[in-house]
Parts: sequence; structure tokens; C-alpha cells
Amino acid sequence: MITFRPACENDLAQAFEVFYENEVRGEPPPLSLSENAPTTLEHILRTGTVYVAEDNRRILAFAAAITRDRVTFLTDLFVRPDQQSSRLGQRLLHYVMPSSTDGVYCTLSSIDPRALALYIRSGMCPQWPNFCLCLDEPMPDEKLLTDLKIVEADAGDPALVEWDAQVSGRRRPQDHAYWVSKQQARPLWFQQDGATIGYGYVRLGAGTLWFPEACTLGPIGAQTPAEALTCVLAAVGWAYQRAKILRIDVPGPHPCLAPLLEARFRITYVETYVSSSPLPFFDPRCSIASGSDLF
Repeated sequence: MITFRPACENDLAQAFEVFYENEVRGEPPPLSLSENAPTTLEHILRTGTVYVAEDNRRILAFAAAITRDRVTFLTDLFVRPDQQSSRLGQRLLHYVMPSSTDGVYCTLSSIDPRALALYIRSGMCPQWPNFCLCLDEPMPDEKLLTDLKIVEADAGDPALVEWDAQVSGRRRPQDHAYWVSKQQARPLWFQQDGATIGYGYVRLGAGTLWFPEACTLGPIGAQTPAEALTCVLAAVGWAYQRAKILRIDVPGPHPCLAPLLEARFRITYVETYVSSSPLPFFDPRCSIASGSDLF
């Protein structure tokens, strides 16, 4: 009999196994999935909501979400391949997403049309594509040029949280602490003519299964699209001196998308941002998210 319940820490290894079966099909898993599991799901378990569907102690599916202010973001929804199309995802979505209409709930949908259909039926409408970019080859030097000054920030500076809250549309100090403590994040201020125009994080220890040695950029934000563009280019130039592989997720409307593709970044995946609100809670022209995991 299938039961649905809140997850506990002992469930994380099996949850990662479900994720792995979906994302890395056809390849044998690492010898120890628990040792290779990212720390993100543990962070979500501590600061958000995680539910599992299990049968005889075997986890068949799991879903996870985080709520920051009035915004709930679905971080994960995965069903074992042999259990798909059995409505487990729909049931789990009901457990982790709010039923109230006061807030906003959203996610980044995969290219699986079944997933997108599920989110649309639940009230989240597609709004723009989200491009996952990777740079793993030399970049032309002229693409790194900006007139910004980069100043490394103090990791605990509350101004970082406030800047991020204004640009990203929600306060999330717990995520800032996670990036610094678990992903070797280096917080940066971007200055022009002595004034701060933006902020950003370069996460030197935030690789993925596909790019374990990669450095991930984000969040990065500014108050105008023009300033956002220069801040992203400055962050890329700073990270390029410290890592061989760079990753960044770019909303379709963000002005940095074309310049990064010209600088030899390549598209590795395209997601779809879906939201219950017709009005975005942030400006995608000004904000680079931290990635698909915590957005």
C-alpha cells in the first residue's frame, strides 16, 4: 500500500536515488549514492517541506518546496520511471504546495511535457524559458571587459540579504548562509563610479552530477537591466580567473543571454518558468537565480 508522509533525514539517500534514476538514465549509479548526494536536499528538508510516497519502505517518489516570504518554489518533484503516470506526482504536489491564494507558487519545469502539463493543471502558467548555460572552453578576452569595480563582501553582511530581497522578490537569509557554508560561495559587490550598483555570488563548490568541478554563478542582481548586464559580465570575468568550468542559469528576458552565448557559453538545458501569479514577483531582466535547486 502506498503511503504519503513527510520525509526525514534517513529518506534522503533514497530520494536522491529517485532523482538519479530520472536524470541519469542508462548509467550505473555511484557506488554510494548517499555519499554522492548533494547537500541541497538536506538544506531543503531543514528549511522547507519534503514529502515522500513509499511502498513497503521503498520510496517511489518525492517532492520538495521552500517558502520564502509569500513565495513558494517547488524545488523537486521526481517519480521513479517504473511508477510514472500513476498520479503520484499530482498527490505529492498537493502536499508540498500551498492551497492558499494569498501567496505565489512557482517552479522551473523540465522539458518533460507531462511535468509541464501537471503544473499548468495545478494553476501555474508558463511565463518564460530559463536557459542553463555552461562554459568549458577558453573565452575571448574582450568579452570580459567591463568598467565595474568588484569588491569582495563580508559573508555575513546583512546588506547582501537586503539587496537580494529587493531584486529577487523575497528575503532568504537561510539560503545565503547555505551558499557560503556548503558551496564555497564568494559574495561580491559591483561598483561603478564609487556607487554600488549590484551584488552577486560566485559559488566555487556548487558543481553538479554532470559538471562536478563547475563553479556556479548566482544569484546576481541589480536594479536596472543595463546594470544587471554589466554585473553578470563582471562576475563571469571574476569567476573565469578561478574556475575552468562555469555554470549560470539565465532567464530568457535577461540582457546577458546573447552576450554570454557570444562568449562561447553553450545551452545545456532549457526549463520553463511557471507561476501561479500573472505578475512576476521579481524582474527577470535584472535577476540571475541561484539555479534550479533553490531559484
